[in-house]
Amino acid sequence: MPIECLISFDHNPQGVYYSGQELSGVVELNVDTTKRIKAIHITVSGYAKVRWIKKGYPRDSERAACRAYKSYLSSRSYVLGSCSNSSIIDWLAGEYTYAFHVILPNNLPTSFDGKYGQIHYEIVTTIDRPGRYPKVYKLPFTVIHPIDLNSDPIYRVPLEILDRKRFWSFCCPTGPLTVKFSTPYCGYAPGQKINFVLYINNESSIDITECDVKLKQEVRYESHNPQHEYRLDKNLIARKKFGNVLRWSRKVYRGSLEILSIPPTSSKFPCPIVVSYFIKIIVKPTDFHWKIKLKIPLTIGSMPIMDDQTLSRHQTNEEIIQQQQQTPSLIVTDSDNPPEYVPMVPPSYEDAMALSERFFDDTEYLHNVSMTNITTDNGESFKPRYPVYYDFMTPFIPPENVIEGSPSQLRLALQDSSPTSRNSKKDVN
Repeated sequence: MPIECLISFDHNPQGVYYSGQELSGVVELNVDTTKRIKAIHITVSGYAKVRWIKKGYPRDSERAACRAYKSYLSSRSYVLGSCSNSSIIDWLAGEYTYAFHVILPNNLPTSFDGKYGQIHYEIVTTIDRPGRYPKVYKLPFTVIHPIDLNSDPIYRVPLEILDRKRFWSFCCPTGPLTVKFSTPYCGYAPGQKINFVLYINNESSIDITECDVKLKQEVRYESHNPQHEYRLDKNLIARKKFGNVLRWSRKVYRGSLEILSIPPTSSKFPCPIVVSYFIKIIVKPTDFHWKIKLKIPLTIGSMPIMDDQTLSRHQTNEEIIQQQQQTPSLIVTDSDNPPEYVPMVPPSYEDAMALSERFFDDTEYLHNVSMTNITTDNGESFKPRYPVYYDFMTPFIPPENVIEGSPSQLRLALQDSSPTSRNSKKDVN
């Protein structure tokens, strides 16, 4: 009968931690017969790994593997034996429990699993055996670098982008086509909806057939070996399509983009994997005219923007005043919920979406590694899990106030975030 190993976390069955938190747990080993070993050690490791195959130049038949590796965490503790002791130990049959404990550094990047690389964290229990490969058991966990959207007022600034274009018809310029896109904030958290207003004023003689608004994720991979190179991978997160806009007419479209369980925007730490997000607007005219493409970046954080109305839904006035005087910190809940912010209500969780193909490395799986701890309960490969906030809504931009004055002029009015004004506004399609 092989050795049975069960790794678990204290007060955190989801295995999700913020950088800077305390990570602790136990390793339970069950041995049916006496075994001769050298040592047993537990390692908490974290690393970023990048790999893709590049075709050679000038011959496409020549291939080279572009790689990068960076270690962020490596904390090893011996629970039986030591690294300097080479003597053989008789490990008697029975049940054993070993505890591990480590403080995660503050500069750890968020866990990520992409097409050409991953940022991975795991607990590794290793049993060194004389004359044989060591027996290794692994349990992955998720680390999230917190991005508090309330820490900087820049995240409350509305996103706005404006573009005008003239088409050519029969060697003569047409009237202008004006496109304006606006959102209430420039920072959001998973679980929220990005409410936006798309205004199109078509004063040209060309019809617009379709308008497309996309929320996209851009992942930049950086390799160091054999040379310094970059590779981009873009994934579609959410999409909203609208109908046509005929010539000499204008329309105001209101819509929303739902943010699912995705990693937050990468912080400014040196890492070979950088995750960013942007909204792309595509306006498609008829005939053979060029499309209008607008791109505007935004930030995905780990904590949504809180206003007074959001706080009042969950707390009394005395609790708000008392907690506003305290510095927000990270704590670990004693229930099944993941770590939470103070004074935030703990978010719910959902499985991370597979936005791209899973990363595979040729040295990832070894024969002496137990795969029982690397897979989830339903047999699927491990995917990082990210907090999702469902109770925090963002304000709307009243479409009736988007335009004031002549049709060729645009002005975005300041939105009224009161509940009365939100309920009184209707969608314009």
